[in-house]
Amino acid sequence: MSTTKINISPVENKYIKLILSIQEMDKNKLEDLGDSFLLKINKKSKSGNELNFSIFFNKKLLNKPVRTSNPIVSLTKNKNLVTMEISLMLELNELKQEEDFYWIKKEYATTPPFELSYKMNAAYYEKKIGQFLSEVKADNLD
Repeated sequence: MSTTKINISPVENKYIKLILSIQEMDKNKLEDLGDSFLLKINKKSKSGNELNFSIFFNKKLLNKPVRTSNPIVSLTKNKNLVTMEISLMLELNELKQEEDFYWIKKEYATTPPFELSYKMNAAYYEKKIGQFLSEVKADNLD
């Protein structure tokens, strides 16, 4: 059974780091397109956060060394299980507020190309990011 984890946190009060990790996913969940794979994920947590993610990658990228840039994408395969980790840095203004939610919507034309849409509720945003940014603003006023 695969596990999907998202970790989001402020970095130097200038950026937001988001790490998406999909561990031990059955390879059969990847759509085989000849020399490439397509993965689509649509999940909603109990707290109302939503993840919509799709990635299209060449089969040759499995178990290749990771290049360090923004974003960092790592794809590994062990028998019939695939693990994927994506780490990306976002500007603070890349989060858009809409009613009681905050959105991250990004498309990357990297190798491999992928789309990420993450909707988090206001309470989750405040716990993970907002309180830290508020503390920095208060410190700067002193």
